[in-house]
Amino acid sequence: MFKYFYKGKFILLILSSLLVAFLFGWGTVDKMEFYGDTKSTELPEEVNGIYLGATEDKVEEVLGKPDFIEKSEDKTFNNLIYGRDKENPEIELQVSDGKVNRYFFLSDKYSSIKGITKGDSKEDILKKYGEKYYQRDETGLKIMGYFDKKSKVNIEFSLADHVEGIMVSKID
Repeated sequence: MFKYFYKGKFILLILSSLLVAFLFGWGTVDKMEFYGDTKSTELPEEVNGIYLGATEDKVEEVLGKPDFIEKSEDKTFNNLIYGRDKENPEIELQVSDGKVNRYFFLSDKYSSIKGITKGDSKEDILKKYGEKYYQRDETGLKIMGYFDKKSKVNIEFSLADHVEGIMVSKID
């Protein structure tokens, strides 16, 4: 009799754990889930003269030839990777139809237009970008993001104890 009681409790424990994991963070939430509820912030973003919509030629003129190029499987975009380590680049730019549509940087060598860089705090971001942000979790990091609905730009800051990386992308 006890054997069945413990087996039933064990199954209930497993099912409960799976439900909690599913409801509170298994997987990630897409940033666009926050678009409607997040107020717009002006984001005139560029890094070292590279902006969303810049041509691949402009990128090479400013940054030089990329250290690595990754082509997407469906050949719709290329990732131009700068830095000695392909898996941990200083800056990576996604180019589609010859134009930059996203970039992210993981090095303190680069900063956002408002001066936020790797190592800065959440408080630094709030001082420079304001309170109109959303927050989500992704791959163990806290993501703090802003939308510029007029310019159709999004910036996200990956945070652990401090900024680990910054991504700027077009909103489709």
